[in-house]
Amino acid sequence: MDLLQRIQRWYTIQCNGDWEHSYGISITNVDNPGWWVTIDLKETSLEKAVLPMQPTQQRSPTNWVLWYVEDYKFIGSGGPENLTEILTYFLDVFLPANIDPDYLFDIHLPVRGYENRLWLKAEAKMLSESTMEVVSIADASQACFYEWGVDNDLDLLNELGDTGLELQTYYTLADKVEPLVFQSADNILRTFLIAPVPS
Repeated sequence: MDLLQRIQRWYTIQCNGDWEHSYGISITNVDNPGWWVTIDLKETSLEKAVLPMQPTQQRSPTNWVLWYVEDYKFIGSGGPENLTEILTYFLDVFLPANIDPDYLFDIHLPVRGYENRLWLKAEAKMLSESTMEVVSIADASQACFYEWGVDNDLDLLNELGDTGLELQTYYTLADKVEPLVFQSADNILRTFLIAPVPS
């Protein structure tokens, strides 16, 4: 996976229907010349990270980097050829050293026979920028622990609820997943993190 795909994966895992409305990643240029990278850490597994500002690593007038955490933001800056170095530092050094193992993400597991229509709620912890581990799965017999794709699928869930739920998912505790973002076709406010259907 290349660097851009890896940072996209980290961003994707944060998108839960709320986070992406207030937070995100910003990459812009500075006029000396160089790059300025800001990555919001609030409401992520990196929220508790501490990285004091250090002196700039000045190798030449156009080859320099610095990074620190301030106000729940990872901030990296560097010369015109140092953008890759900044993102690599975030993904390979900063992220693994600062993942909070107790921070849990809501994730939704696909239901067998109702793929891309119904998901069972679960929780997972982050292992890397692209991988999570399932740590809890909701009671599959209770209709309140399911999410549906479009409003028509809500009717399906209501019908299934009347007959008693004996639905199964593809995943069990401790399974590793590379989640995706699901956004309902008929309601963009219904956005949540899902585990893919195994191939």
